[in-house]
This record gives sequence, structure tokens and C-alpha cells, in this order.
Amino acid sequence: MKKTIFNITAVALLLGFASCSKEQGMSPIIDEGKQTSLKLSLSFPNGPVTRATGDPNATDNEALVNRVDVYIYTGSGNFSSHTSLSASDFTQSTSTSSADVYESISKIPTTTGAKRVYVGINLPSDVASGLVNQPESALANVAQTMTLSALTGATYESFAMFSVQAVASEFVEDEDAPANQIKVECQRLVAKVTVETAANLDTDALPGDVSNLTFAINNFNTKLFMLQGVTPYYKDPNWANANFMASDFIPALAAEYVPVLDRSVISNPTVSQYNPRYAAENTSELKRKKEITRATVRGEFIPSKITTGSAGNFTVINNPSTTAETFYTVTPSVLDGTYFFTNLTAANAFATEKGLNIAEDVITYQDGYSYWHIYLNKNPKSPQTSVNRWDVLRNDFYKCVITKIAGLGRNTPDIEEPETEETPEVDTNITVEIDILFWHTPYVENYILS
Repeated sequence: MKKTIFNITAVALLLGFASCSKEQGMSPIIDEGKQTSLKLSLSFPNGPVTRATGDPNATDNEALVNRVDVYIYTGSGNFSSHTSLSASDFTQSTSTSSADVYESISKIPTTTGAKRVYVGINLPSDVASGLVNQPESALANVAQTMTLSALTGATYESFAMFSVQAVASEFVEDEDAPANQIKVECQRLVAKVTVETAANLDTDALPGDVSNLTFAINNFNTKLFMLQGVTPYYKDPNWANANFMASDFIPALAAEYVPVLDRSVISNPTVSQYNPRYAAENTSELKRKKEITRATVRGEFIPSKITTGSAGNFTVINNPSTTAETFYTVTPSVLDGTYFFTNLTAANAFATEKGLNIAEDVITYQDGYSYWHIYLNKNPKSPQTSVNRWDVLRNDFYKCVITKIAGLGRNTPDIEEPETEETPEVDTNITVEIDILFWHTPYVENYILS
């Protein structure tokens, strides 16, 4: 059976239903608890772009709606009702130059009186059902565990969204009354990250060649609240140091790395030519590196010169290899610089000759891979503030442009001691200009990796 779906063209969704109507400046008298219903309409505004072009930064899947869950609470915050709808429950209504409108075929049951309404889009079934019979306060205080596939679908085909805030109304018996129509704004529960190299990428400072740049999301936070924390901190379940649980964070897996877009090859990329990755919201009180979600860039590095020989007879030569392979580095001191080896025995002998500790000072770059970290949200933009620096917030779009690679990266994608207690300001290895905007708006940041 063909699955019916419909597509939204912006991140801010407006779900039509209610505002209290007033008669001659007076609130109507409403009998509490009588059966009534809502006829739900969904309005998807296109914002500053035209209907013909839609959201220029969203793929079709990022704007797909296939399930709508409506949660209604009493004015005192007790659970009242839940209704689940699919795309087949809607039919397209009148569209304008700025919005597409869909109306539900069936009505949503509720009762008269003061209510507060929330809407979830594409929520995993266990999360959607888990909210049933829970008080309204649970939306902002009960942590949900959601992996990447739960938030985006296994193949990025179902992006979870939820209300920005509650919408209050007083429903009446007349199902068609304006009082039974409200608007609910929703946003995606993940942030979007893309990485590209500038057309004139500067690698002159590198002691060799780097190629096949890829990236992945590192330190993915699996705990979130359905409702985003209030400004200015947007606190998530792991925000406070006392609540921080390292087990809630997922490192980047080797299979998750995707190609960095090369602007020297693709000068004017379309949204479909990027390789986006998605990050759950992650805010922290102390902004320590080990707590922060980041994009990790991986490249294949070939040193231009290598050191060969044995104790007492070492020689630096041009590297004859043109393909990436495992190499080793030894750095006797800052003034001496770094020496590159393709032979481990030679590297160990050199380190011993220099009085170094082989276990600590001979660094292995397996298969030639070098890693650089991109810490997002370096320069928050209003309405965010400096307290949000380094935080990743839901529904933001981080479009990263690497302008310069100023030095060899790490040999591992992990944060290494003694930096676990440091913030990126101490040693970021990245120069970045960030302009935080919402997903439906172009977003540019420039990075120097070193």
C-alpha cells in the first residue's frame, strides 16, 4: 500500500487550531468538561522564499511529515487527551503565495474548558506513546533518550519535531467556532551540520599533503527534554556538571564519516550535493571539551619528508610514497619540530636517542588519518548570547567552511588528556567565524584547522 506523505517547506510549522473569541470585550461563559472536537489544519509558511523555490537549505526528507501527535492538557497541567494522525488524515486546502495549508479530514476529540496544546511531528512510537497520561510538566523535566536514528529516521527520512511552547485556549461546544482554532509552532529536535572547503583552501603551512577530507558528528548527546529549556541557557538533561553522564554521549564511528564538499570542484553546490550530518541539542554549564558536541574532520595525510636510519645515523629524505599509509611522529621539542617516520623501529630508536618516552612520545597515525575538531557556535548571534557559546541548539544550521589547515591534526578523534577539563578557548586549533541562524536561513562559518 502506498504511504501517503506531505512535505513542509520551512522549519516553523503552524498547526491550525485556537484563540479564544471575545464577545463585546467579554470572555464567553464556557461549560467545563463537555464533549467537543477540533478540526485541525496545518499551515506551512515558506518565509522569505517563494512557493516555487521552497526552503533552499532543506532537503525533501528534512521537510517531510508523516505523523502528527496532538497532546492536550488541562489548564492545571494534567493530561487530557492524545490523538495521533497520519498524513493520509489531511487534505490540501487553499494555498497562498506564502503558505501551503492542509486540513484534517477527521476532527480531534477534546472537552470544553481551558486547555494547553502541544504537537509532535514524526516522533518515534515509543516516545509518542510514552508522553500519554504524563503531566504537562514532564515535557520540560523528564529526560528522553533518543538516538540519531530516533531523531532523524534510519536513513534521514523522518525528522522528529516538537512544539516550541504551549498554546493555551478555552474550547467551546461549537466545534466550528473560532475559539476551537489555534496555531502551534514546532521545530526540529536536531541541528544540521555541513562541512565544505573553500575554493582557495590554504594548506601551505602543512608539512605534507592532505586529501580525502571527511567529517562526522562527535559526542552526540542522547538525552533531551521534549520542550527546549528556557533562555538564556536552554538547559538539557546533561547541562549541569552534577548531572553530566559520559555514557549519554556517543563518539563518532568510522562508518559515519562522509565526504567534505570541495568547493574547488563544485563551485555552486545545491542542497542535495552536501553531505549533512545531524546533532542532537547539547548545552553545558562548564563548556568543557569532553562535554561539547563537535564536528570532527578526518583527512589522509602524507608527510612530505620522512626520517630514516638507525641510532646515530638518521637522515631526513623526501617521502617517496604518494599514497596515505601509517606513519609515526616524534617531537623532541618545540624548537626541534616534528619528525615523521614510516618505520616504527626507526621512530622508537630516534625517540630513545632524544631521551624521550617511547610509549608517550612516539605517536601513531594509523592509515595516515589525521583529525581536527570543529567546535560549533563560537560566536552566538541574537537572540542567543555569550552563555550559549559552544552549545549546539535544536533547529540551528551549522554550515562550516574550512578556509585553512594550519598544521597536522590529532592521531585520534578523541579528546586527549590533559585537555578534558579545558574549554575550546584554551586550545581550539580552529579559527572560526560563526553566524547562528535557523535552518531555513543560509548560515556560513569559516574555519582554520591546525
